[in-house]
Amino acid sequence: MDITVLQSGLAGTVVQQGDSEYETVRRAMVWNALKPERRPALIVRVANAADVVTAVRFARAHGLRVSARGGGHNWCGVALRDGGMLIDLTRLNQVAVDPATRRAAVQPVVTNRELARHLAIHKLAFPFGHCSSVPLSGYLLGGGFGWNAGVWGPACFSLHGIDVVTADGRLCSASAEHESELFWAARGAGPGFFGIVTRFHLQLYALPQAITSSTYVFGLERLADVVEWLTDVSHRLSPAVEVALLLSAGPPEVQAQCRSSNGMACTVSAAAFVDTPEAAVTALAPLETSPLARECLWKHSHRPTPFDVLFDDMDRVFPQQHRYVADTVWSSARPAEVIAALRDPVAAAPSPKSLLLCVLPPPAAAGAPPLPDAAFSMAGNLMTLAYAIWDDPEDDAPNRAWHRSVMETLEPFAIGHYIGESDIVATPSRAPHSFAPANWQRLQTLREQYDPDGVFHGFPSEDK
Repeated sequence: MDITVLQSGLAGTVVQQGDSEYETVRRAMVWNALKPERRPALIVRVANAADVVTAVRFARAHGLRVSARGGGHNWCGVALRDGGMLIDLTRLNQVAVDPATRRAAVQPVVTNRELARHLAIHKLAFPFGHCSSVPLSGYLLGGGFGWNAGVWGPACFSLHGIDVVTADGRLCSASAEHESELFWAARGAGPGFFGIVTRFHLQLYALPQAITSSTYVFGLERLADVVEWLTDVSHRLSPAVEVALLLSAGPPEVQAQCRSSNGMACTVSAAAFVDTPEAAVTALAPLETSPLARECLWKHSHRPTPFDVLFDDMDRVFPQQHRYVADTVWSSARPAEVIAALRDPVAAAPSPKSLLLCVLPPPAAAGAPPLPDAAFSMAGNLMTLAYAIWDDPEDDAPNRAWHRSVMETLEPFAIGHYIGESDIVATPSRAPHSFAPANWQRLQTLREQYDPDGVFHGFPSEDK
């Protein structure tokens, strides 16, 4: 296998095992400071879509399995595989916006914050992911649970087309009208997608002009009351209000009052995606007027939070240069029953940076149509995301053990997982349980159709 032949056909660069820079480049492929030890034979750092075509054709001709890396933000580093070729898309970062049609063409490594800033110029928005540094590639392919999901829905349903390199080294376009089965898979297949997307074509929305948030912090001992309150009030909130419950270290203002729970607290955050301050007051009123809201340890009501501020808030929750283990569970059980089981585990977290995030999707509006048919197909009335976060390698064992115990606590309530944030490397069975059974089977059929020779790495459980 002559690597010089590959390099001569690329505008980008090739790094292979044995090169002096290989280990630095390999480690940079994963955002998480907890680096997998998996080592691809080649890392191809493409400069454009034509490079992706060249790399895939070379890999196919030489029997190399291929994976693609967008921004490396996936917690378990699923793009990093042993052997084969890793195609790094870091330089594919262009954005083109058409305000007249409310459409955008965006390359895979554009981040949520970058896209938001491009669109804000035109007073437009998109269901951006919650973390600012997450690129669109893995986010959209996994389904995309982003801001204002009650109105805009999962982000993958705001895709109207993709440009994609298939396993035969062909660059083609896919949409609901053309290559519809490939497009079906791209909306939700996550790391099991059998192609490399070089451009996403997005449907955009009017930017809410008065995004406003309210935050309420309670002691962990009030968790049961808080969950009952949220379960009740969620049915009276507008779909434009996004509510989440965070179990984590309390802010400095309440630390002294949370000593009995190891400094951990429960925080209710609600964001209203509306156009005027008056509309925000009305939208958040069911929370603000509740008696329980007046019993919190600390609150910040009606705070203006444009997307840059929302991203800043989330970045403080997920610090860079830290070690992470993450996983998710969808449940259809009563939220109070599920979350009550988490009170003692969160208080026992060995790292004060670790957290549990509980998301209660808003009830579907009366008469609302079902979601479009797509690979994305797993949901429930509660999603719990568990994150162990620490910075010292010597603390790996207790933090990993804590995370395992949390997931064991959640397992009896699980109906499935969210493919975008599940550890499908450590537990490959997570993958099939991240889809409705019929959708999982359809994905397998399409994979055989579009990639019969297994050019692309699929889910870890599918590797041949």
